[in-house]
Amino acid sequence: IQALIFATLAAAYIGESMEGHH
Repeated sequence: IQALIFATLAAAYIGESMEGHH
């Protein structure tokens, strides 16, 4: 289950980073 949470957080972080939320 921990992997799922990590993947979700990573996806959200990458999404914001790529979106340009610097």
